[in-house]
Amino acid sequence: MKFAKGLFAMLALMVSGMPQAMVAVEKVQGTGFVQVKQIDGVWWFIGPDGDPFVSIGVNHVEPHLWLAPYNKEATLERYGSDLIDQDGYFNTAGKAARKWINRQVEICEDLGFNTFGRHTHPQIDPSLYQDQIYYIASIQSAPLAGWRERNGEGPRPDVFSEDFFNFLDKKIEETCAEHKSSPYLIGYLYTDVPSWVMGKADQVERDNDVMIYPWVNAILPLGEASPGKMKWLQHLQSRYGSAEEVAKVWGFPVSPTYGITWYKLSRLVNWFEPKDPKKAGADMKSFMYKIADRWYQVHYDLIRKHDPNHLILGDKNMIMWHYEWVLPALKKYVDVVSIQAYGRWEADSKLARKIYEATGKPIYNGDGSHSFVNEHQLKEGTKGFRTG
Repeated sequence: MKFAKGLFAMLALMVSGMPQAMVAVEKVQGTGFVQVKQIDGVWWFIGPDGDPFVSIGVNHVEPHLWLAPYNKEATLERYGSDLIDQDGYFNTAGKAARKWINRQVEICEDLGFNTFGRHTHPQIDPSLYQDQIYYIASIQSAPLAGWRERNGEGPRPDVFSEDFFNFLDKKIEETCAEHKSSPYLIGYLYTDVPSWVMGKADQVERDNDVMIYPWVNAILPLGEASPGKMKWLQHLQSRYGSAEEVAKVWGFPVSPTYGITWYKLSRLVNWFEPKDPKKAGADMKSFMYKIADRWYQVHYDLIRKHDPNHLILGDKNMIMWHYEWVLPALKKYVDVVSIQAYGRWEADSKLARKIYEATGKPIYNGDGSHSFVNEHQLKEGTKGFRTG
């Protein structure tokens, strides 16, 4: 691939806070795969042949953006009628799809982009682009984003269960089989902006600022035989001296004759009206460390099992959503920290510095946007129309 390496060197210096003077960055030993390396205090992606580079990506390479009502006819005329099948859906196997992708690669090169970033649509056959341009592979292993939950997707998985482990093992094996031999794969990314904490609007709508951890809320109603519920009870046992203390905090009745047992607590599913919100909140927040650790650890172990060579990028968390319970897991189980940041650097840099200090891992912004929206996009609701 031919890219403007001088531009990438300048950008790396800018984000590192170093003087913006052009310096030569020596080629290092290549591994045949993309890696990361810190050179003179600056983190770089290293290409398969050992050349340092900065990934400048374009997100949302998605066919529907070329097949909207206002541009579908022009798109089919330019690339070929078999870009869609007989039912009118995108056809990744046609000659037009390859022509369309090739053109997007050309445009990226012309504009100085060198990566297909997040949201390259999963219905596009990766073989169309994976030998032409750096790219990111997605592993959609659970509906953690708030917008998915609002669309009725879920529930969140019991990450401590064997069922989830087996499901994830199969999914990661299938994904890695598609990508593990690619020299241009940057790495594996999981959820797009997971909601670790319920959004303020949802809290207001539900009139609840205590039960704000969606993943805990998904585990609490589980039965006593579920691994997640057992893990929750073990967590409470480490924090309280008796089941009666837990019942008092969480608002469960205690029999004047028999009291209440841990087993009884394990069978209860209505944990949503605690009597001591402060202590209940502390119980849930401290449990989030265990959930986050398990989530990232099981992904890490399974990816390394099926692909020992490529980078692990974790979730693309909003820069302000790197909560205290997420950071220790990222330090242990990702190679590069993925953020989504739309703010100005003078504000976002403070948050990025805290993440770096906590993890010691290189950070890249996987999604940022400043959009100019035309009248067609406003009318059709095309990507970007909400930005104004």
